[in-house]
Amino acid sequence: MRIPLLKLVLLCCFALASEWLLAQDSSSKKEIWPELDVYYRINEKIRLYGMISGTRSNSEYTDGSAGVYLDYFALPWLKGRRYADLHDTTRGYYWSFRVGYSYSNAPPGNERREINILETETNSNFYLPLEITLINRNRLDWRWVNGDFQPIYRPRVKFIRNFKTEYLTFDIYLLTEYFFYLNDNTQNRLRLTAGSDIKVSRNIDFEVYYLYQFQNKPSVKPLNAIGLQLNFYFKSKRYKQELEAAEKKP
Repeated sequence: MRIPLLKLVLLCCFALASEWLLAQDSSSKKEIWPELDVYYRINEKIRLYGMISGTRSNSEYTDGSAGVYLDYFALPWLKGRRYADLHDTTRGYYWSFRVGYSYSNAPPGNERREINILETETNSNFYLPLEITLINRNRLDWRWVNGDFQPIYRPRVKFIRNFKTEYLTFDIYLLTEYFFYLNDNTQNRLRLTAGSDIKVSRNIDFEVYYLYQFQNKPSVKPLNAIGLQLNFYFKSKRYKQELEAAEKKP
């Protein structure tokens, strides 16, 4: 039942996003961000994560990114209390770490903009009333843009709540993120995002969100973006066996 639902949701989202983008005035900054994420859980503490994403602006792709990351989960805190039905295991832990590398580049014919990033981040979870979880993320991007070192500090606060009906498991979230450009604070920017993550099948989630970027001086323009994201989750054979054995214990 969930696979046809995914097809319908994807079709509607892409149609609405395309109409939304084409209907905007060309002078305003409107973008669509498609993304594919794949997670591979090695064991209770370690997970691999890979992603491919792009940016579509004014009916053409302006850049693309790819990255690979390693997650480490620490200090399980009320594990499984609120997010046992969704795939993102970081929500079942009080503290997690991530390190990884990503690369992005503009397509042929555009102005050269090659970016290499070493990403480091920590996430802390806090359980609030009304079954809301607050996720505080501190991320530092060690960026090289066309060979120049341009680091960014990106603190983020995310409020998320899980829902489950007879046919659908999903969450809704609201987050705010600030970008501190450590070499040039005229590029600093604030973003606000609202979205939902929907469980489609045992291994697939579909995420859709709307993002707004506030203007900061003439150098940082307002931005409206729609994100469409597919998340795939897999486990190692050994980890599956460990989970099955744990479930059989009295």
